[in-house]
Amino acid sequence: MMRLTRLLSDPRLTCRQLLPPLGAIAVSAGVALPAAAQEDPACEDDQPRIAGVVIDVSTEAPLEGAFVSVEAMERGSLTAGDGRFTLCRVDSGVHIVTVERLGYETVTLNVEADVSAGPVEMRMKPDPILLEGLEIVSDRFDRRRRATARTVWAYDQQDLAKAVHWSAADFVDSRPGVFTAPCWVGRCIYRRGEYVAPAVFLDEFQLVGGWADLELLPISHLYMIEVYGRGTHVRAYTHRFMERAAKARLAPLPIWEDIRWVDGFDALGRPRSRRPPGLD
Repeated sequence: MMRLTRLLSDPRLTCRQLLPPLGAIAVSAGVALPAAAQEDPACEDDQPRIAGVVIDVSTEAPLEGAFVSVEAMERGSLTAGDGRFTLCRVDSGVHIVTVERLGYETVTLNVEADVSAGPVEMRMKPDPILLEGLEIVSDRFDRRRRATARTVWAYDQQDLAKAVHWSAADFVDSRPGVFTAPCWVGRCIYRRGEYVAPAVFLDEFQLVGGWADLELLPISHLYMIEVYGRGTHVRAYTHRFMERAAKARLAPLPIWEDIRWVDGFDALGRPRSRRPPGLD
């Protein structure tokens, strides 16, 4: 995990330079996914909390999709459409609260958690250069999606912020037209009377655990999810990756399709797989 974290955070490496070492890690040991950062439910009346609103200082408008976290706690919350957030199950006292959003400077404040604590206003300053780079990279991703012959849906951080799901797998499973079913590899996509073992990618690198790894990936860590072929091919991108891509103006890697269909099962319950006859 530490090896993977260092590689992903090294600003000197490009996407293609990362491919050999990360590919080796994925093949030999799988990808270690980040710890949970689950959004809290509504607070109980007698429960200490930290609540507030995140504002864009350039427009004075509420900022949706910002990730708010408390230091030393594996817990966080994404701001809603009105920029508001609430963190429950927080010990009474003063805590260091951090707000992060791609394209904005990170904000850190000391905030007191209490049962009767009022909302705190956290103001974020946009980074124009990073936002410009993000727009360029997002356009390149959009062109790659339009170039494929398959049906594809893309969900950005605003879509993910509105979701009620914790994991990326639950989010994808809830999308229209996506149907999952148990199979030998854990969970497959059921499509047109056949089972498809989904190909799952994180930051352009394939996760050998497939759907099982997607179940461990919290959507609060993600900037975007692409769903191809009604869930047969899923690509997720973290905020860290997209920030580096925006700074370097990276073009996304070509998509190499290698999806195998689970074509029934043998006497031992093992799947008989084959390549699909064509991409649609």
